[in-house]
Amino acid sequence: MDTLIHLVIPIFAIMFCGFLAGRFSFIPTGGAGALNGYIYYFALPALLFLSLAEASREEITSFSFFAVTAVTCVLVMGAAVVIFRLVFKKSLPAAFMYGMASSYGNTGFLGIPLAVMAFGPEAAVPAAIVTLTSDLLIISIVVVSMEYTSPSHASIFSSLTKAVLRNPINLSLLLGSLAAFLQLPVPETLKVFADTLGGAAGPTALFAIGLGLVRESRESHALPGSKKAYLSVIGLKLVVMPLTALILVPFFLEDRKLWADTFILLSAMPTGAVVNVFADKYHLLKREVPDIVVTTTLISIVTIMGMLILLD
Repeated sequence: MDTLIHLVIPIFAIMFCGFLAGRFSFIPTGGAGALNGYIYYFALPALLFLSLAEASREEITSFSFFAVTAVTCVLVMGAAVVIFRLVFKKSLPAAFMYGMASSYGNTGFLGIPLAVMAFGPEAAVPAAIVTLTSDLLIISIVVVSMEYTSPSHASIFSSLTKAVLRNPINLSLLLGSLAAFLQLPVPETLKVFADTLGGAAGPTALFAIGLGLVRESRESHALPGSKKAYLSVIGLKLVVMPLTALILVPFFLEDRKLWADTFILLSAMPTGAVVNVFADKYHLLKREVPDIVVTTTLISIVTIMGMLILLD
């Protein structure tokens, strides 16, 4: 009950404020794009870079943590590909896109702010590592699977490099990890700048998500095709993935409760909007993915609340 009162309610109250601001036109719903741009290009990269740059070399080279993140992502994505290929008879590229929608969570905009607010600033490092590992792994699998028929290997490499390095969040994670690995001291001026800029990431991200839900719900439309396929994605992302994390954590992170809790919480995130970028790029599920993002985000308000109470 203390967790519900002191943590869960304030977190979702911020999102609700954003929703009310859009619903009653206090702020144009198009403003969510501007807020997301600020978070995506400035606030969140600053927070993640500083969190990782000040981490120890042991923390950013934790094999067990990389392993549990990778295994969870591969198991859920692999299960989704098999289900949509064999049960729903989708093409292999479509099955991989469904796999991405079932395993790629909103760990950047929603997961990291939630983890920091739930478990304190110390959660930023494991949350950043989860984001980096899952991004690199899932994006790599999707790019390679979509372009493996290309006669030029340079096409795959070029697409993969652009997908990873053009993402400012991934770039900040890589730079922060490099600084931590080399144990480079962060200048005080840069520290104050990044700390001040990054401090706004959490509440701004939550507010922007609430504001964006108004626009997305208005633009959402009924999904074509099988409702069972649609519900399968939701079940895999919001139920199977966090359950998989709960089962695997004792084998990898037995004595690291903060890191375990952070990983489990981030595994319960709804489908990330980045999936929509790939759906558009490869002309697959262009109508389905936006609805999946909206629906999983709305349902996750309940599932994340339950997860936070469970982890208390």
